Amino acid sequence: MDMKEKSLITYYYDKLVDNCFDEKDVYPFLILVSHKGKEITCINELADFVMHRGQNEGVIKEYLQKTTHKFENLGKMNAGIRIEDVFSFKEIKNGINKVMVDCQLSGLSNEKVNDFITCLISILQHVKITEAGKEIGQLFFAIASKQVMLMAEVDVVQNGQKKTTAVFPVLTANNNYIDIKKKDKYDSPYFFEDKVIEMTNQDGKLEIIVPNR
Repeated sequence: MDMKEKSLITYYYDKLVDNCFDEKDVYPFLILVSHKGKEITCINELADFVMHRGQNEGVIKEYLQKTTHKFENLGKMNAGIRIEDVFSFKEIKNGINKVMVDCQLSGLSNEKVNDFITCLISILQHVKITEAGKEIGQLFFAIASKQVMLMAEVDVVQNGQKKTTAVFPVLTANNNYIDIKKKDKYDSPYFFEDKVIEMTNQDGKLEIIVPNR
């Protein structure tokens, strides 16, 4: 790593640690750290997915397609299906912090990693999910009282015909940003399919901006 590269990584790292970070800082920060951790799958795959807006092949696109196929085959299975995030909070935290340590920087706290993932969720809203060149769904920003989520909404096709729509989480983070009333006893998330959510920094605090709220 040359001196300039380190100074760029340190710049975005300091913004995150000093509570001056928002979603517009995630893109360059993610690209920079992915170059320093080529062996760290979650960081590289997230960087590629962000850069190409889901149009490239990779682990995340494969995850979305495989999960969709699970729903399509649900009637043929004897048991239900369990859906996990494409990368867990722990995986992302360990990946980022390995790069930070390699850059001679202290690891990020859970709170800062949560900020990073929430900004990432915002960036990836409205990305189209495709298979064989055909759009089968989209990613959406969703909020519950306790969590912020990147949700996938996909068409479930059986015998060549659309049967229903399936919804499942792709990435999740704690909702440390906005007070929101529980939708129901299950704390089902509010979906924002027709709005663009933005993560902005207001006086040193990361906030979720919902249009016309």
